[in-house]
Amino acid sequence: MSNDFRDDAIVLHVKNWQTADKYAVCFTREHGKIRFIAYGGRYPKNVAGRLLQPFAQLSVEVTAGQRLDKLKSCELLELPQAFDFKQMAYAAVATELTAVFTEDYAPQEEVYILLKETLYLLKERNPRIVVLSFALKLLDLVGLFPQVDACVVCGKELGEEDIWFSPLQSGAICNDCHNEAGEEKFSSGTRKLLAHLKNLNFQNPAPFSVKGGELMKLETALYKFILFQTDKPLNSINFLAQMGM
Repeated sequence: MSNDFRDDAIVLHVKNWQTADKYAVCFTREHGKIRFIAYGGRYPKNVAGRLLQPFAQLSVEVTAGQRLDKLKSCELLELPQAFDFKQMAYAAVATELTAVFTEDYAPQEEVYILLKETLYLLKERNPRIVVLSFALKLLDLVGLFPQVDACVVCGKELGEEDIWFSPLQSGAICNDCHNEAGEEKFSSGTRKLLAHLKNLNFQNPAPFSVKGGELMKLETALYKFILFQTDKPLNSINFLAQMGM
């Protein structure tokens, strides 16, 4: 029985391996996250190696191995997106979040479709808002979305009032329970923005306005929440901070 399979894949991460090879992490439509070695991928005449670039959308043929899979061949599915510097920085956030929050060989086609739509939308809309929306959607798909409709301490359902958000406790805290230790104050506008971005239709996004203060508050709280979930800083998010993005 052959251990080979072919699948559509989006490249999340690529690095040099040994003397002449490449190591790649991809998210595929039918097999979830996979990791493989492209032997000889660093040779100039190796076509597969040249195609293995971050954000590339490929059809890959892979031989499953005990420790690491092996790339047999790959073909370009779509021409690579011509990202500018800012778009590329936010695309790196989307791919790193996908790599961190998904398990190897855990198929989830919704994640593949979400990432594909995100990489396309980065060229069309504000990349900062697109990736914030992507992060919320991804957390929801992998079962890590924070609790925001009820207080995580007392369980009280929350209405339209201003609340507090605790990245450490993974959700909202009512005014009676908050103690300000590491908590972010959320206005009703920030909560509405969170709900809107979580439910944003990527296939046909309607125009909407965003207040800068609410966007910054949501972004800060979400990235702190992600830090607590991963227990380590993400290179792509640190890079955004260093670049002032």
